[in-house]
Amino acid sequence: MTATRQPNRILHLVGAAEDNGGILSTIRGLADASDPAHWEHVLWVHSSFLQVRKPQLSCRYSPNALDESRSHLRLLLAAWRAWPDLRRLLRAEPYAIVHAHSRGALPLAAGLAHKQVPTLFTNHAYAKRTGLYRTAASLRGLRTVLLTPNQARHYQIQPTEGHVDIVSECGSDRFFNAPIPARAPLQGRPLQLVGIGNVVPWKKWDLLLDAIHRLPENLRSRIQATIWGPVPADSASRQYSEELRAAVLRHGLQSSFRLAGPTAEVAQILSRADWFALPSTNEPCSVALIEALASGVPALVSASGGNIDIVQDGVSGAHFTPDSAESLATRLEDILTGSLRPAPPDQIRASVIHRSATVVASHYAAIYRDMLGGTTDSSFKIQV
Repeated sequence: MTATRQPNRILHLVGAAEDNGGILSTIRGLADASDPAHWEHVLWVHSSFLQVRKPQLSCRYSPNALDESRSHLRLLLAAWRAWPDLRRLLRAEPYAIVHAHSRGALPLAAGLAHKQVPTLFTNHAYAKRTGLYRTAASLRGLRTVLLTPNQARHYQIQPTEGHVDIVSECGSDRFFNAPIPARAPLQGRPLQLVGIGNVVPWKKWDLLLDAIHRLPENLRSRIQATIWGPVPADSASRQYSEELRAAVLRHGLQSSFRLAGPTAEVAQILSRADWFALPSTNEPCSVALIEALASGVPALVSASGGNIDIVQDGVSGAHFTPDSAESLATRLEDILTGSLRPAPPDQIRASVIHRSATVVASHYAAIYRDMLGGTTDSSFKIQV
């Protein structure tokens, strides 16, 4: 009898302690859209990680795994402590490729590449220390993925066949396959403005609040902005949430701005939205943004980061000057007065079809095959 060939297992080094963020959404999209006969996706996360979103993925845990930190010293120290955990895992189980994602996983990826382990690093951030990431992208044996052309320009890294690729984050296929809901005209009703993402300082939800506050009262009263997303457990995020809520009360904007908390009903929320808002600066490549556009919802975004490549100003949405509440308020006024009219919903969806999970999964499958020598028949136990 011929033995049944097992799929190639991809170990995704994430290091997350909480089940939120676009990285995990993208990996779930890849897992959902990949051919299960060829690829199996496994998460490597912190021991405290608890899955709360679907589809559920197979997980491996380490008490030393770390995804992000402002301190490079902390990232290096965590990687040094996590290295033995990762080595034990790779010796115990067969994996074809290690796919690192977060900044905390970058030192581990560099170490694995040095050991000639097939290793891929997807850069999901706009870091200030661009030289560090240029150095990583030049390492022999470490293949790099950047998310958009603007991110490649930020790091001054040129795409190179077989070494540096540009592959987008992905929106779940269900947002591309569902019928686009009909939306009533704005006349006589409030503008439903939706934001989706973690309540953290760099998301700059306070900028949106400030912009709404700057509008004349007759326009301000026509906005209902709802922000959906969890408040992470760290003290900075909790303090930021409290400051946002205090500012809403101080400005009397309870009917115009609301923090609604986490949700699993993203498709339903987007079906009721008129516009999607993303006020952050240098957002690398927002999954929530892609899924909003896939739902036919135009997006109001800062002219920075991956937004420049994802949102066509005046067509699939509108750009505002990064970090400028005044510019954001002006664009809100343009929407409310009808002077800004985006393309029809089906055209908005078409603008991001190449960022669907199916398309992105096919790009990654091609990279994986190339790393395995052009085959999908190479499942083996990595030696570290």
